[in-house]
Amino acid sequence: MSVLFSFLFLVVGIISGKLIFKAWVNHLTVYFFVMGGLTFLYELKLLAYKELTTLTWFILISSTISFILGISTILSVRKLNLSFVNQEVKSFSDIPLFNDDGKILKYSAVFFSLVGLFVALHRWYIMINIFGSIPAVFVNAAWVYRINVKGEIKEFIPILPSFVYVGVFLSAIYTAYKGKFSFLSFFPILCIILKELTYFGRGEMLFSTLEFFFTFFLTRNLLNREKNIKFNFSRINAGISIILLVALVITAASVVRTSRGVKENIRGSSQQLKQLEENFIITPSVYFYLSSDLGVLNQYLIEEKETAKIGENTFRGVYYFLSKLRIVEEPQFFQKGYFIPYWSNTGTYLREIHADFGILGVYLIPYLLGILLTWLWYKFFNRKNFIVLAILVYLNIIVAFSFLMMVTRLNQWFLSLLLIIISLHFLNKLALKKVNIE
Repeated sequence: MSVLFSFLFLVVGIISGKLIFKAWVNHLTVYFFVMGGLTFLYELKLLAYKELTTLTWFILISSTISFILGISTILSVRKLNLSFVNQEVKSFSDIPLFNDDGKILKYSAVFFSLVGLFVALHRWYIMINIFGSIPAVFVNAAWVYRINVKGEIKEFIPILPSFVYVGVFLSAIYTAYKGKFSFLSFFPILCIILKELTYFGRGEMLFSTLEFFFTFFLTRNLLNREKNIKFNFSRINAGISIILLVALVITAASVVRTSRGVKENIRGSSQQLKQLEENFIITPSVYFYLSSDLGVLNQYLIEEKETAKIGENTFRGVYYFLSKLRIVEEPQFFQKGYFIPYWSNTGTYLREIHADFGILGVYLIPYLLGILLTWLWYKFFNRKNFIVLAILVYLNIIVAFSFLMMVTRLNQWFLSLLLIIISLHFLNKLALKKVNIE
């Protein structure tokens, strides 16, 4: 019964998002796809997972209701014609970055991507000096991963790795504007993959891919609504390119998994799951990564042994900065793990919200997230402002990562968003200055 309920939850939510926001890519659809998909996969019980407790079901359902209520609040306020929601609609000519046929966008995306390439090559230079060769780095993948987790390899300039995310954002806008994918669409993500292979991590691959797709589809949606100017769009080019990009990221993530020697013979696997042990992409460990977080949340709520300062997980970057000033102790990067029946330490964003703010946070944070995302959705399509788009994209990334963790605990979420906002401010000024000169 719970499997059927989860599937209906998934389908109804996705269709509702499409009907309300007139687009497939929106925060309501993403939330139901991610959290509904997680629940469905967990309830399939292809591993010997425990039954979810009443408290876990209560938190899962009530947080979803809170998110929907947040969305409904803005939808209701819009009907009252209040100015802070129903803002003046700007014309396409008010977008400075499109006034030169996207040249500033293009060259800026190239510049920030080259910064990312420099960071990746510098990382490889360090790793080759340590291990002697590229093959030796892959042979020692598990060790490489451990020393990176411990922070034993320092960056050339700490903030520099976040600049490539500006390139991802700008290249996605440029791709949507030009109506076709090119090498520039892939370039910044390729740089991130190249760097991630020196960590043998996968988080930044997923982060950058989600950033690109949200930026691309939201910008494309904006352009499709333009009535005075026709924006041609090659569906064949987009379809093939998106498949290639997803295949590239999945392949890179699979290389990381196999290099680190992840065991596929997971205790308690069903017969159906055991048949996938030799598969390169869809394996028992992949199923575990996509479904286990609900089990960790469940076990966390059962044991109730963890304590955290207010906002310590959600705003880990702030606590990390304060720890450098010796005001607080440095927070742990990795959280406590549980055997469910295999070790895992990520328990959805609800675990971190609950640890930081208690049961009140489980209601309040999803509610505020629903309000902000819906308000920014309409603000972006009315004002056509790319700074608004950047914030909207990064809040959508929170939703997309919700099955795993509260992504704001990662420094790159704050740093890259700040760099994008600062960059857009200067690029808009540059574009306006160029128009005035001409």
